[in-house]
Amino acid sequence: MTKVHLKFIIISLFLGYARAQFPQFELDTRIGSMSSSRNIENAEKDQTDLKTIDQHNAPVSVERTVSPDKYILGPGDELGISIIMGESLTLPVRVTPTGDIFIPSVGLVNVAGLSFSAARLEIKKFIHNNAFPNAKVSIALLNIRNFQIQVIGAVKNPGFVKISALDRLDKVILAADGFHPLAKEYDITVTRKNGTFEKINFLDFVKTGNLDSNPTFLETELINIPFGDVSSNSISLRGEVNNSGYDIIEPNETLLSFLNRSISLIDESNLQSIIITRSTGKKEQIIQVAPNDFFNFALYNGDIIDIARDDGVMVNGFVQKPGAYNYFPGYLAFNYISMAGGNSRDGSIKKLKIIRKDGTVSRNSNLKLKRGDVIIVERSSINTLAGNMSILQIFASFLTIYMTYLSASK
Repeated sequence: MTKVHLKFIIISLFLGYARAQFPQFELDTRIGSMSSSRNIENAEKDQTDLKTIDQHNAPVSVERTVSPDKYILGPGDELGISIIMGESLTLPVRVTPTGDIFIPSVGLVNVAGLSFSAARLEIKKFIHNNAFPNAKVSIALLNIRNFQIQVIGAVKNPGFVKISALDRLDKVILAADGFHPLAKEYDITVTRKNGTFEKINFLDFVKTGNLDSNPTFLETELINIPFGDVSSNSISLRGEVNNSGYDIIEPNETLLSFLNRSISLIDESNLQSIIITRSTGKKEQIIQVAPNDFFNFALYNGDIIDIARDDGVMVNGFVQKPGAYNYFPGYLAFNYISMAGGNSRDGSIKKLKIIRKDGTVSRNSNLKLKRGDVIIVERSSINTLAGNMSILQIFASFLTIYMTYLSASK
């Protein structure tokens, strides 16, 4: 009996060892069949593949019901065809790269460039004439195609971008990583599929929501965003904003229009008084613009727009680093000018003015400053008279005048 038990134990250990050599499988409970079991690694891989398939076939979001008369079919559009005879036949079909639809047991019909309404008539006619003359045929647009379109010019990432047939210009620009700071957003040219050129003022859409200025596109079309000329139609934005730098303005654009469509404020931005620095010939004019004047204040090429800090002090004019600075109780004007790197070569610390929130102006450099004050360092007197000429140049000019006078008096 002992020998029998010993043999049984040895056989059991052997079978247990042999079983341990085979990989363990997890039952696929999705279909409940042991013959379809798989290990954990393969199950995870299948889940990833399913997610990829779902993302690829995800429906395109639409802003409104698609118009059958206006939507133009192209490669990649997915249709559903229902053919009802003695038996019903339902076929999901996709427009091929050549613009055809392949209908099993019927044949090929070309729909490229047709509106969906026209394509429905063409497909029904083809089915009736070539296969099922008495069938009831229904056709639906199941999904919208994606394709590549080329964007050139003043965008951050020019080239081909992937869009859907319903995506508008704003989505195209976003896919190209946004406009370049020097883009002429009001002068975009679109080369249409039929060879015509269309001018688009995208700022019209930004300001009014006009969808005609935010169009959709077809394959092979080209979007060209030109660069603006810094010397003829640009401004600079500085101070308490997120998007300081150069920007291109429309002809006759007002300050209010620019602020509404381009500025990105922060919590400390103060719009109660905006400072505009404007060059007029050899002079530089400092203009304080109140909110009730934004609508009528026209921007000029070369204007510098300074947005003050609500709880700080703005330093502007002829200094090394104009901008907004934190408020420090007891600091005087020269302290803030020092924080701004001191006066520039053309400016004079003796010629400054302080603008208060209420619009009052003081030239007292020892005035105790308050939050929201604006310090403007003006051009020095000698620079106003002589411009950027050096002392040697000034002396040479006077000497020339004097010698000319002596020659003329002889």
